Amino acid sequence: KSGGGPYAVPAGSSLENANSPAVKSLTFCLRAQFVHIQAALTPQSLSAFWTALSMRLYDILVTRLLQHYYISMVGAVKLSRDVEALRSVAMLAGTDHQHWDMLRELLTVYMTPPNALKTILVGPEGDPNSGKGLFGQAGKVQALVFMSRRIDYRIKINNVLQKSIWVVELLEDLGVPDPTDGAVNIALYSAQSLRNRRLKLN
Repeated sequence: KSGGGPYAVPAGSSLENANSPAVKSLTFCLRAQFVHIQAALTPQSLSAFWTALSMRLYDILVTRLLQHYYISMVGAVKLSRDVEALRSVAMLAGTDHQHWDMLRELLTVYMTPPNALKTILVGPEGDPNSGKGLFGQAGKVQALVFMSRRIDYRIKINNVLQKSIWVVELLEDLGVPDPTDGAVNIALYSAQSLRNRRLKLN
């Protein structure tokens, strides 16, 4: 789809379908195959296989999200339903699914009006270094890169895409640069990178 992908849904749109068609058919197929895979593998092999599948599903979704999709507030509801559907299939087996929990947290940057984003990002005290909010949970750069996919992050002024005023003010207020001013390395946002970061923190 052109025009920002399946989650760039205009305000006031109704969401009849619980999930987007691609996610619906994918989760249906995976649930159907799971029974056969479970029968064919030992519990340890099933766990390893399904964990790898869970991470791969996450990586495909996040890559599309950060490279091709824009998310509106209505679209965020659809995205969150899709994430729940994928997460529930991913959790049929295997142990390490925290990447989905982190993604659920990160989705709040799409559901929050601009004037409330600071609290979501850094916590109620408004301190970027407090270790609270998404900066603490997901890391500053990751939280800001996800936020940059909001449909209202950049607007066209005289046919030139520019950052919205609220974005400029928020970044200034937080005293942080915009990581999307340079090239974004998508590999840093993989499930494996999240896992590595968690191991370091613990």
